[in-house]
Amino acid sequence: MNRTLPTFYSEPQMLSLARCPDPSTLKGQRDRAILAVLLSSGLRASELCQLQCRDIRSSLVFVRRGKFGAQRFVPLSRRAWLTVSAYLSRHPAQPTDPLFRTLTGQPLTRRLLHKIVTGYARRLGLKGGVHACRHSFATRALNKGMNLQSVRAMLGHVRIVTTAIYLGVATKALVAEYRRCLETPEGGRAR
Repeated sequence: MNRTLPTFYSEPQMLSLARCPDPSTLKGQRDRAILAVLLSSGLRASELCQLQCRDIRSSLVFVRRGKFGAQRFVPLSRRAWLTVSAYLSRHPAQPTDPLFRTLTGQPLTRRLLHKIVTGYARRLGLKGGVHACRHSFATRALNKGMNLQSVRAMLGHVRIVTTAIYLGVATKALVAEYRRCLETPEGGRAR
């Protein structure tokens, strides 16, 4: 079976996407927080939409209902946490309220989430949406040296082979590991 490599954004594209929403508006602040969480954690669309305010703390996101009903903790970057904190300070809510809501206070739907993310991506000339953010997170993590098992756990994959698809796009890490293990400093092969 031929599988195509997932669509993902480079680090500069991820940064541009995260900065695209206007933080001076309530909508822009919400959208920045959404993008920060997606790009920092690799959550699925349904997982992000189901988050409650109590599910996010300074360094962790608690996924209550992942795929197949699995629960897990996912680390969150400091930058993402600060972005979410700024959003929550302007959108006060109860602990069991949805973390991300529409401008009228309704829970965010997957359809609206997809529309939000693809809208900003298109504005930057990028393809993809929520799932591309997930792929970008995984690819970046592997490129930065995170091991495959850790990425698998963060993404909530049951099988490691599901996560292994990202090895095909995490070329920087693969090339660096190849050079470190199989080439000597002089450019020859290691023994």
